[in-house]
Amino acid sequence: MAEAARVALAPFAPDVATLDASVSAVARNVMPRADGWGPFASPVAISAALPAGCRGAIEVKSPAFGFSSYFAGTATQLFRYNAGTGVWDDVSREGGTYSVPPGDYWSFAIYGNRLLACSLGTPVQVINIDNGRRFAALDGNPPRARHMGVVGEFVVLAGLASDPNAVQWSDLGDIEFWQPGVGNGHTSDLQIFPDGGAVTGFAGGEFGIVFQERAIRRMVFSPGSAEVFGFEVFEENRGAVAPWSLTKVGARVFFLDRDGFYAFQGGASTPIGAERVNRFFAGRVDPDQLASVVAIRDVGGPRVLFAYRSLGSSADLGVLDEILLYDWLLDRWSFIGLPVRFGIVAATLPVSLDDIPGSLDDPGQLSLDDPSYAGGAPSLGVITADNRLALLNGPNLEALFETAEAMISRPNRTFVDAVRLDSDADDWRVAVGGREAPSQSRPVVYRTETGPTVEQFAPCRSSARYHRARVRIPAGTAWSYASAIEPRARAEGLR
Repeated sequence: MAEAARVALAPFAPDVATLDASVSAVARNVMPRADGWGPFASPVAISAALPAGCRGAIEVKSPAFGFSSYFAGTATQLFRYNAGTGVWDDVSREGGTYSVPPGDYWSFAIYGNRLLACSLGTPVQVINIDNGRRFAALDGNPPRARHMGVVGEFVVLAGLASDPNAVQWSDLGDIEFWQPGVGNGHTSDLQIFPDGGAVTGFAGGEFGIVFQERAIRRMVFSPGSAEVFGFEVFEENRGAVAPWSLTKVGARVFFLDRDGFYAFQGGASTPIGAERVNRFFAGRVDPDQLASVVAIRDVGGPRVLFAYRSLGSSADLGVLDEILLYDWLLDRWSFIGLPVRFGIVAATLPVSLDDIPGSLDDPGQLSLDDPSYAGGAPSLGVITADNRLALLNGPNLEALFETAEAMISRPNRTFVDAVRLDSDADDWRVAVGGREAPSQSRPVVYRTETGPTVEQFAPCRSSARYHRARVRIPAGTAWSYASAIEPRARAEGLR
C-alpha cells in the first residue's frame, strides 16, 4: 500500500465544480491561511442582554480618558454598556423613545467627543462620549436620514427621509448648523442626485463616497466654491443593494451589489465573489431580507464578514444566522455558521488575579505586569442572537472542511485504506467519500467517520473511481492550522 501525493486543502469556492479542481465546496467555521485553514473562535458574552433586538452598535474611545465604551440601539431605545455592572444603561432621550423602521439599523458617527446616531424614524441624536448621561436631539434641525458619516470637519447625512436621492451636510466645523444654501460664510448645503437611484450607503474620511442603487460617487470638498462639495461619478450601474453591507477598511470599501460582493478602491470596484461565492450566497440568503445583510470589519486581521439571514432560519427576522468571511489579503473565503444580530469592533477586558488560570509559579505563566492582563487589545465582537455583547475569543467552533474530488489513480479505480491530516490538532476525524462517476444521479457515498490511530492515520476502506475527504475538528479542540491530507492508497483495475 503506497501513500498518494499530498493533497493540499484548497480555497473555498462552492460556485465552481470541485472535480479534479483546486477549490473546495466545504469550509465551515474556519479562517483562511496561506497554507490552508485555521480555527474560528466562539463568542464569549461579556454583557447582560439588551431588553429587545439589537438594531446597531458601535465601539468608541473616550477622548478624555482613552477607554473603550460601547453603545447599542434597539428599535425604540439607545443604550450604553456599563463595564462595572455588565448591563446596558438606558441613555435614550429624556421623555421619549425612538422608532427605527423594520429591517433598518441605527447609523453612528463620531465627531470629536460627540457620538451621533440617526435613523429614518427619529431626529439625529447626540451624546458627549466622556460625560454624557443621555442622548438628545442635535441642534440645528438636521434632516432625518438613514446614513451618516464625517468628511473632514463636516457631518454628512445620506438617504434623507425627505428625499432618498439626496445628501445634506452641516456647516464647516459647526455640526449644529444645517440650513442649506444660505451663504454669508456658511457652507451647509444639500445635493440631490438626478440619476443613480436612492442613496444606499455612505463612507466618510478625507473625502466621501456615496453609494446609490446604480452609481458610486466621490464627494470632495472644494474650499471657496459656491457648491462647497464636488460630486464625481466613479461608476455607473454599480452600487450597494444592502445599506449595511458597506464597511470601510483603510482605502477599501467592501459592499454587496445585486450581482455579488465587491471591493471599491482607487475609483473602481473589483469583484471578489464572482465564480466563488456569489451563487452560493444567492441560493442561501432569504431574498426578502437581502437589505438586512450586515458587513463586519475584523479589527484583528485583514478580514471582513458578511452576515445574512438564510432561507428557513428562525422566526426572529433580526437574527442573521450565516456569515461569509473574506480575507482580502489572501483573497480567500470561508463560511461561518454563527447566529448574530450585529458586529462591532471591540477590545479585550482586563484580567483580574482571580481569573488567571493555574498558579503564578507555573512554568510559562506570564508575569503580573504583562500588558495582556490590562485588556484593551482589539478584538472582533458581535451582538449575539440573545442580544449580548460578546468577544470572539472563546473555544474554537467545530470545523468542517473538504478536499476537492479527484481521480487519484487516473484512469483506474483507487482503494483508500487510511488518511492522515497535516495539522497540529490532537483530535480530528475523517470521512472518506467515493463514487464511480461525477453525475447528479451518483451522489458521493461517505464511509464511517474515524479518528487517527497512534500512527496518526484515520483508517477507512473505500474503493471507488473518485474520492474526496471530509475532515471534522471537534468544537473546543486547540489547533492553529490544517494544511493538507495524505491518503494511503493503491491503484485498482478499470472496473
